[in-house]
Amino acid sequence: MTKGVHGRCVKTDLDALLIALYVYLDDHVMPSRARPRRRGRPAVLTPAEAVVVAVAQVLLRCDQERYWLRIAAARIGHLFPRLPSQAVYNRQLRDLGPQMSAAALWIARHIPTWHEPLRLMDGTPIRCGASRVTVNRSSLGEIAGYGMDKSHHAFYWGAKLMPITTADGAVTAFSLACPKDLDERKQALHG
Repeated sequence: MTKGVHGRCVKTDLDALLIALYVYLDDHVMPSRARPRRRGRPAVLTPAEAVVVAVAQVLLRCDQERYWLRIAAARIGHLFPRLPSQAVYNRQLRDLGPQMSAAALWIARHIPTWHEPLRLMDGTPIRCGASRVTVNRSSLGEIAGYGMDKSHHAFYWGAKLMPITTADGAVTAFSLACPKDLDERKQALHG
């Protein structure tokens, strides 16, 4: 166990956060009575548990997706004794996008700097197509456009992802902006 700044165990703090997040998700975001009954084998993880395992992956800074479930048993196995295979886990997470957003917002609201008025924003280019055929077929509509990626010295067709964060770096909101418009702040406020 690793000692924290104030002498408490970091593992205990992580356990408390994951348990609180699970309770919040299970009670408020995805109540069990709203889940449709599926045929076949029951899922190894409930939707709320899958989101909590994904949050634990981020908090434990395990960037390599393929190794996460191998080391998850050692790190959070006392909370989740049964973990699914990698394919089942990935499929389940793809279906839980709105719940993942709700979990991220819940965590951000519990950070001490949430109530401070300072917010930081940065734009990251998202390339959506590399050929004229792709651009013509795209259904991104008014969001996408041609822009200049100054870090790679290249033009691209796509959008800019605009995360809005607290001073700690917790994402409070995000927006997509058209790269050809210069005022990204106005786009993020109206997006």
